[in-house]
Amino acid sequence: MSQIGTEVLIIGGGIGGAAIARELSKYKIDATLVEKGVDFGQGITKCSSTIMCQGANVLEFRPEYHNSRLVWGGMTLMEPLCQELDVPFKKMGSLEVFKNKEQMKHLNKMMRRFKEYQDKYLPPDIEPLQFLDRDEIRKQEPNLNKKFMGGVYDPNIAINDPVRLTIALVDNAKRNGINVLTETEVIDISAGTDEFEVETNNGTITCRYIINAAGEYIADIAQMVDADDFAMYPVKAYQAVLDKKRGDMIKSMVLSVENGMVSPTIHGNLFFGISPLTQRLGRAHDHSTDKKLADIALGHAQTLLPDISAGDIINSFVGFIMFRNFEVGWHECTVGASRWVPGFINASIGYPGICAAPAVAREMIEILTEEGLSLEENPQFDPYEKAMPDFSDLPDEEKKQLIAQDPRYGHVVCRCETVTEGEIVEAIKRGARTLDGVKFRCRPGMGRCQGGFCGPRVTKILARELGISEEEVTKKGGESRNLLYKSKELLEAQQ
Repeated sequence: MSQIGTEVLIIGGGIGGAAIARELSKYKIDATLVEKGVDFGQGITKCSSTIMCQGANVLEFRPEYHNSRLVWGGMTLMEPLCQELDVPFKKMGSLEVFKNKEQMKHLNKMMRRFKEYQDKYLPPDIEPLQFLDRDEIRKQEPNLNKKFMGGVYDPNIAINDPVRLTIALVDNAKRNGINVLTETEVIDISAGTDEFEVETNNGTITCRYIINAAGEYIADIAQMVDADDFAMYPVKAYQAVLDKKRGDMIKSMVLSVENGMVSPTIHGNLFFGISPLTQRLGRAHDHSTDKKLADIALGHAQTLLPDISAGDIINSFVGFIMFRNFEVGWHECTVGASRWVPGFINASIGYPGICAAPAVAREMIEILTEEGLSLEENPQFDPYEKAMPDFSDLPDEEKKQLIAQDPRYGHVVCRCETVTEGEIVEAIKRGARTLDGVKFRCRPGMGRCQGGFCGPRVTKILARELGISEEEVTKKGGESRNLLYKSKELLEAQQ
């Protein structure tokens, strides 16, 4: 690419940029989404909690906050969106527990605020909270610590796979006419009289409007054109994933008034972490885990579920949530046109970002219209996507039919997650170019061995299907090669 022109340029292929791109595809418009990585949803989105449509805990936000309105608006949009895109969505509820009268007062206050907000602000389909006593929480979650006296159950909490949702949003946007460019990093931006000139590692893009959805890099992008009329602070969030053998310990997300949270995932694992609302500021873009955070998180998880041990952990990671400065409001977002640069729109959702994304995307249409963009509906827009088959979840008869159509579905490559060669090939056909790209589409490498068994086999399949050598296969693009040389070549070099 040397130079291209587009009307609207979306920077960032996380959940926010993907949702905006898909929303714009409902209109006749020349729009382009650029992502600096090789795939989508690999930044803040990948490190999110997977918890959507949050209800009671968001009531800690003030109703006048823009972010609160977006979260509450997103509650009713998320489930139908997932149905259209054939992405799993499951309501599981949450149980926030207390162990003394002081903590009970906090939950009583939350219930009173819920009732007040339900009448004024919340969508009409939001279900009421329920107060449960000691016997009731024990009946609902028998593995909970016996010290807890009671809790508040919120039936509105749901879970999903945010990366699969992001990929499905991009796929649907692309199929409906949005231009999508990966491995395209924005290096500099110049603002002219009526257009922007955006320099990337692949050439120049000219556009009338820029939507800055660059996640933890939103401030870096805005500073390029002096549109950073805000301050952002990165908060480091630690999470750990448990072996599936622990997956049936709880039915709902459980959390304590003090801190700590344990939740099921859509794929049958449990994960735990510390609420980002109570964590410390981190160094920008530092994704390293550390023992202190890990020990704190495990301790809080064991307070809720004493049977959890460090030996149950199969992976851990950190991500960043970008918060506004304290003067504006800890929970406020940055979604709106820049006051200083016409046509430049910032879109940083903050916390909780996943469930707010559909509402942000809809609001972006209003903002673009206010900025002067004329929009005409796209009569050819098709909202539906069809997910690739999940072999392990299919009935036996459907498995037999699939194997008869393509024998590669009879070859199990990942034993932990029962992922077949057929699924891996289909993931590659749908855009996977790396080990992580395959992993986040059909889960090889997400089980107990974390790719120790299936990793070399997935590498071989990627090399074969992409027509490259195994040494050229990367984990996540760039220089992240897993195989630097073959042992035979090393021996020959030493002779």
